[in-house]
Amino acid sequence: MFSFFWWAAFTVVGIWAQRIVPGVDFLAPGLLLCIQMEKKTLFFWLILVWSLIQEGAGGLPFGYSLLWYSSIYVVYRCGAMFFDVQSFMFALLCGAGLGVLHPLLTGMMAMLADMNWASDRYLFEGILQFIIFPLEWLFLKYIYPERLKHEFTV
Repeated sequence: MFSFFWWAAFTVVGIWAQRIVPGVDFLAPGLLLCIQMEKKTLFFWLILVWSLIQEGAGGLPFGYSLLWYSSIYVVYRCGAMFFDVQSFMFALLCGAGLGVLHPLLTGMMAMLADMNWASDRYLFEGILQFIIFPLEWLFLKYIYPERLKHEFTV
């Protein structure tokens, strides 16, 4: 039950932070942390809930958040073959990958919806994602409750 409240509070804070810094996903480092702790069931539920929230609150066509969150998993799986996935350098690499991916996915979805695409804005958001992602991941890893790290997972 403590895990539910912790992740619910994280979700609220992440959404609040996204309102302050638009275009940066503050929930994504939580997914990386969840993957690293090998909590597969929790990972599935977080993707489901966060995708519904992001799709409902966002202005892009349906599918952006599904592509975004699944790309985190793909970056993790590809990087896990070559790097220590628990290191800050790996989080930095993931942040760089997501920073590059953000303008590409946003541009693709904007073209599909026949929307105007402000490339300089999305490139700036990608740079912010690259900077914020590893720092937030490091902070989350530091504050994540010890008793949740060792709880039973399915």
